[in-house]
Amino acid sequence: MQMFENLPWYGYVILALAIASYAYKYFKIGKDEYDKPDFEKAKFKKSPDSNLGLDKLFSIALYTPISEWWSATTNTLKFRNAKTIQPYLEGWGIESASGYWNLTEYFMKDGRRWYFDFITQMIQSEPKENWDDLMGRKFGNNDRSQKYLDVLSSGEILNDLKQKGIFTFDSDMEIGLAGYDAAMLVGQARIAFTGNIISEEEAWKVIDFATQMALDNFSSWEDFGKSFSLGFALDMKGSYDNYYQEVCHIYKQVLNDQSSPWNTINWPS
Repeated sequence: MQMFENLPWYGYVILALAIASYAYKYFKIGKDEYDKPDFEKAKFKKSPDSNLGLDKLFSIALYTPISEWWSATTNTLKFRNAKTIQPYLEGWGIESASGYWNLTEYFMKDGRRWYFDFITQMIQSEPKENWDDLMGRKFGNNDRSQKYLDVLSSGEILNDLKQKGIFTFDSDMEIGLAGYDAAMLVGQARIAFTGNIISEEEAWKVIDFATQMALDNFSSWEDFGKSFSLGFALDMKGSYDNYYQEVCHIYKQVLNDQSSPWNTINWPS
């Protein structure tokens, strides 16, 4: 405190005002930040120019939890704009036609189902001492397969999804990843179309394939949503935690909000 002892009288006034101002800002901003919700509320934006029929709107809705995170419209093939989605294209390696079609073929043929189906079956049926050999023969040196094994065998993903209220029973894990793979196909087709990587006709062909995959494996938005959430958790938790938490928060709104496409568009019977 010695540094303040030789201040002139007006120095103390200035110091007192500065402290008062700082205290006000600290507590005012602190309270505002404390009161601010952790995540934004889903808006389910619609374009007034959309002319899509109900069948196409259903298909677009398969990607809703992630498209809502991006603040994309729920009723158009176009996904935001080319500049906004460029980091996504580059991150997934689909900024070229060859890159897009390579990834699309992978998600159509194998997707994350390739990892999940083999690893869950192995955990249930094989002694632990055989896992390394079986994993090596199936996947080789593959970081994603090892991550899937770690979080599936430990119960980490199951426990997290139960804690979030997305899963209720251990048996919910049996839902598989077809929903997640279908959603990714829809989203990436929308984004690639927006980035002028593929044509509108090509985008709808991929989306139609994904829609049929979803219809072949699920009979409700709830079951589809559990599959989406499981795949999203396996891919993103631990690697992109903030993104994972935000999309999980949005997912619950997508499932429960009455203005969500999942509640305004019926799952086909």
